[in-house]
Amino acid sequence: MRLPIVLGVLAATSAAVWIWPTHHERATLSAASAIFGKETKPELVTSLRVASWDEASSSAITLGIAKVNGVWTIPSHFSFPADGNTKVTEAAVGFLGIERGRLVTNDDKRQEELGVIDPLDETSMSKKGHGKRITMTDATGAQLVDLIVGKYVEGATGMYYVREAGAKDVYTAKVDPWKLSTQFVDYVETNPFKITKEDVKSLAIADYSVDETAGTVGVRSETSYNRTAADQNWTPSAKTVVPAEKRVAKTALDNLVNEINGLKLVGVRPFDAAWVKARGFYVVKEGLYGNEGSISVTTKDGLRYFMFFGEVALDDASDKAAEKPKKDELSTDAPTDDKKDAAKNGENRYLAVFVQYDAASDETLKEAKPEDKKDPKQLSGKDRAEKAQKRFTQFFYVISDDSFKKLRPSLDTLLEAKPPEPMAGKTGKTNPQWFEENGKRAGVTTTPSGLQYEIVASGPADGKLPTDADNVEVRYQGTTVDGEEFDSTKDDATATFPLRGLTKGWVEALKLMKPGDKWKLAVPPELGYGEAGSPPKIGPQAILLFDVELVKIQ
Repeated sequence: MRLPIVLGVLAATSAAVWIWPTHHERATLSAASAIFGKETKPELVTSLRVASWDEASSSAITLGIAKVNGVWTIPSHFSFPADGNTKVTEAAVGFLGIERGRLVTNDDKRQEELGVIDPLDETSMSKKGHGKRITMTDATGAQLVDLIVGKYVEGATGMYYVREAGAKDVYTAKVDPWKLSTQFVDYVETNPFKITKEDVKSLAIADYSVDETAGTVGVRSETSYNRTAADQNWTPSAKTVVPAEKRVAKTALDNLVNEINGLKLVGVRPFDAAWVKARGFYVVKEGLYGNEGSISVTTKDGLRYFMFFGEVALDDASDKAAEKPKKDELSTDAPTDDKKDAAKNGENRYLAVFVQYDAASDETLKEAKPEDKKDPKQLSGKDRAEKAQKRFTQFFYVISDDSFKKLRPSLDTLLEAKPPEPMAGKTGKTNPQWFEENGKRAGVTTTPSGLQYEIVASGPADGKLPTDADNVEVRYQGTTVDGEEFDSTKDDATATFPLRGLTKGWVEALKLMKPGDKWKLAVPPELGYGEAGSPPKIGPQAILLFDVELVKIQ
């Protein structure tokens, strides 16, 4: 698989159970306002920092998010775009204007007991009971809220112990600390592709070796598969050799599409052409390659996504290519939760993504109306590819080891042994043999799908053909190849069905018939009830025979 890109182009409710203050505390508790921080609108928030405590490393974990030129970004992760419209806004709403509950204590010696020790207080590192600190500021730098959320108040639904940073007074408050985490993935759109499995029309998987000295690439294996619709079987491309005793494993390829559709990032690194090789990517005369192979996905709108897999992803401290974030109140050198996830998930991998446009694969262009093509608001396929390309070339992505392995399947797992040919009832013939013989009878027509029909009688020549939107009134009888009836309209009665709700064989046949036509149909399993059948009367892989009369189109 080659990508012709030159390197120079890459550029609050009361509760029944409480912790009560001591007699001394009751005498000294101070008065307070009704809410924490300032009553303000979420859109005024321009920065958010979350800090929590990691017991394993005895250190604070922080994550900061800032709005820069109207766009939410994560400074601690190379200013990667955050999902500000939903995730950040929802988080902010939950911690603005929080009503104070009952004042519990102002004795700072009880902060450990209540779990409200400040995780960023360097003088309290040896203490237990660290809470989660949430800080929000506005465009002027003024703090809107700065809270430390502690332990859950037993017996009080949704209530936690809360104090303001720098204050001794501890209150109860109805909050949801789980809405704010220190994990990068909780604030971003973690699926970089934004494509659905229904959109995928083809897959290509490549493995190769790169000779850096000679500047050449040797292809070890390359295989590709296509399909016409999401529920259809995959077919190998002309260059993909499938042994006679094998067939394409539809489930394996569907699972691969599902993995791409649900791919989650675990981190990012800034994209820098100077560090392409260090992360396992090579630019040779044929194009760009990853030293762990690649996979490409082509969607029905003609966009082809190339995923190149590189080296094992190092952590920020070890990765010399990673730029140090500027130190400010929202971005610190403290570790982040996604590093722990990386260690837990095994050896994560670098992923580089590029996009091209293939007009020949653009089904939406072929189906578009002339007036739609002239709409200036409609981006051309080339423009859409360039827009996506600009987004992808800002970063190297980091994916989990589990995702990497699923996206790099052994090619032999994409094929499976052919099952024995199903038998056509008690005829002693296989289904293909039965259809081959039946197709030789005079008057029998075989369509490209494998459906066979025989015209018994014809209605008026000027009759119209039904469409998917129509209801059809029919008389019919259905039997197996052994002559056993499984369904019919009785005593000259008729039945009415929406055409689009019928089996594929019936839909295909009825779209060719006019009112008054009477046909005999031989429906192969793949156009009928397939491998599952329709118990108890229709078995697996059963050939279905019908006498059908199209009476009326309603």
